[in-house]
Amino acid sequence: MDLTSTVSAPWETLLVCALLSAAPVVAQPQRHRTWMLLSLMVVQAVALFAGNGSVAYAAVAASALMHAATAWSATRTGGVMLVLSAILAIGASVAVGGDHMSVALALSGVAIALRAGVMPLHVGVAALNDRAPFVQTQQMASLIALVFVHLRFVDHHNVAIQAAPWLVRIGAGAAMGAALITLVQRDLRGFVRGTTAMHGGMLLAALGTASIGNFGAALLVAVTMGLALGGLGIMTSALESRVGAVSFVGRGGRVAAFPVLAAAFALFGGAGVGLPGMAGFVADDLLLHTLWMESPTSTVAMILSSAFLAVATLMTYSTVFLGRGTPSLAPDLLTRERVVAAMLILLLLLLGFAPGVLLSPADAFLSGPPAS
Repeated sequence: MDLTSTVSAPWETLLVCALLSAAPVVAQPQRHRTWMLLSLMVVQAVALFAGNGSVAYAAVAASALMHAATAWSATRTGGVMLVLSAILAIGASVAVGGDHMSVALALSGVAIALRAGVMPLHVGVAALNDRAPFVQTQQMASLIALVFVHLRFVDHHNVAIQAAPWLVRIGAGAAMGAALITLVQRDLRGFVRGTTAMHGGMLLAALGTASIGNFGAALLVAVTMGLALGGLGIMTSALESRVGAVSFVGRGGRVAAFPVLAAAFALFGGAGVGLPGMAGFVADDLLLHTLWMESPTSTVAMILSSAFLAVATLMTYSTVFLGRGTPSLAPDLLTRERVVAAMLILLLLLLGFAPGVLLSPADAFLSGPPAS
């Protein structure tokens, strides 16, 4: 591990986490959210830079409790999920300190599954998507930090290699189930819930492949998931703040009234299904190559899941934005919302055209022996 990777890998990941955490605060500024953002950045930095696994997991637990406190008034279900994930992270912290790596791996993996919304553990994240989308976007940023800590401290041991085939199969199955459910949703929030669950299954499969040397790619999957879903969630909230809840049985044609919003929604949706030129395309390609070595059946399931999600995304965009124009007195994206959309899209494009910016230092940093 050289000095450059030691410095750049945590810093680059922190930059992504900070930008994603800041996105909803910039889009909908409130003073108390600014203080929460600064606190989140501190604990995310501790998690990413800590040389001790126990300290890193304790910081991850702290971020989950902060998200739970913010979400509690809007959704008890989401808040309970975040508290449970914090308890699991604390357990992983204790297990790492006691060198019980199999226990730490299990607790950390379940915490990631909860935070990512992997079916059937998706209820908490689904509630956040529906009732606290602001918190959902920020907790996706903290999820990236949790994945980084998992890859660094518990994914280098024999037990992780032995568990890899199971994680790959479970993740692929969960992704397939979520993708199929997404095809039959009847409103925009349902589409966001299903998309999140599908990406959660993909992330779980990526963690399974990481233990056989796919560390950088697994981190890229987490980063792409956070940026694409975070942007999609912010655009969905922006649209709903203008027209109310969006049902697929109602009128569409909103692209004329909100052209910038519609374009941003399309780009974030495309990033989530591997649109060429964006980070998702590289992440999917790297994941599928490694999945094939673990389980050809899971690889086919993941390809089908991505195809189903692409169909659902096209159907959603067509239903919500295309068709006979629907007039609206509400404005298109405001300047601060455009800044957020541009910031996240540019990052997705950067990682799409130059993935080595993240992959090379992440592989060098995370492939080395874990710290104590």
